[in-house]
Amino acid sequence: MMSVKRLIVTAAAIAGSLAFAAAPASADEQKWQTVSTNEWWSCSPYKSHRVSDNVNYKWCIVRNAGGYAQGVLVVQNKASVKVSIEGEILTNIPGGNEDCAPTTLGPGATRGCFGPTSYVGKGNILWVDVRLKLNNVDEWYEIQRG
Repeated sequence: MMSVKRLIVTAAAIAGSLAFAAAPASADEQKWQTVSTNEWWSCSPYKSHRVSDNVNYKWCIVRNAGGYAQGVLVVQNKASVKVSIEGEILTNIPGGNEDCAPTTLGPGATRGCFGPTSYVGKGNILWVDVRLKLNNVDEWYEIQRG
């Protein structure tokens, strides 16, 4: 039969390992998320990166009925290999600029780096430029402004 002291030590060890396993991902890892668009998303067409015709990216602006918006860099990997990506979002959304931390994107995956959500009101003209660094090669996708 297990002693009380040994039982307490074992229970503490299990609780500690569970707490560690359930720890949230870092803020940088949380910026890259699965993308699911709907009527609130306005996006550019995909553009292939100069490094590979199999890796595409685009910018999006997500708005909601409450007058909030955020910029998103969306990356699609149609290649049969993993690729290294990182990026940047530049926008006129207040506080909406974002650095997108380095990560690996698997074959067939699509992920978005989400900038901060900020209040912009309704009817404002918003723009987003994005930079994708694919396997250490930078490229910008900029919109044309009047």
